Amino acid sequence: MDFQPTPQQQAVITHENGPVLVIAGPGSGKTFTLVERIVHLVVNKGVKPEQLLVATFTEKVAKEIVSRVARRLMQEGVTVNVDEMYIGTLHSICLRLLEEHREFTRLKKNFTVMDQFDQSYFFFQHLREFEELAPVTLLLKGERQTSRWKKATLLCGWMNKLSEEMLSAEALMADPDEAIQALGKWYALYQKLLEQENLLDFSVIQLEAYRLLTQNQDSVLAPLREKIRYVMVDE
Repeated sequence: MDFQPTPQQQAVITHENGPVLVIAGPGSGKTFTLVERIVHLVVNKGVKPEQLLVATFTEKVAKEIVSRVARRLMQEGVTVNVDEMYIGTLHSICLRLLEEHREFTRLKKNFTVMDQFDQSYFFFQHLREFEELAPVTLLLKGERQTSRWKKATLLCGWMNKLSEEMLSAEALMADPDEAIQALGKWYALYQKLLEQENLLDFSVIQLEAYRLLTQNQDSVLAPLREKIRYVMVDE
């Protein structure tokens, strides 16, 4: 038996003009409402799949939304390519943008995305190059002896923080603090190595997507703004 939306859910489903903020607790039907809203826009408003962007918190939820939308559209007798919708986590949507517009990025064909272990092992492999710039023990509070793996994972965590905050290596190197200068040197080297080896990590994905959009406003950002009409964020 199909669920029927409540009046509050129906108001969200059929909302059209301007932003809307929905505050709802667990079990209140957020995913159901989001799916019905997507179906409403496609079936009743003629919105094309590629005009919809839906960001979710996990890949599991994203896959569930895609599956439920496809099933509901089938029930409505509407045939569209659901894969053309931008549905996924922020990371996966950013990665898709990078893949679709790779010619505007530093990435070459068949680039690799490192997971957490791969990234730590990457720093372990290149540790000597980083230590030639500055000793990693600068980041350890008074501790002078530690394992190479601990140094690698420490560097990995700091480089991710710098990428997430979109900090500039040049600005860090200009800081009077020795440890911050070292972070800048390491970050510049890390960016260089990523480009040389055609790699991404999860933190850099968003940074590269940001650079793609801001550095190619006419060729990439403007067409995307023209194409994507509805943005929904499920957090």
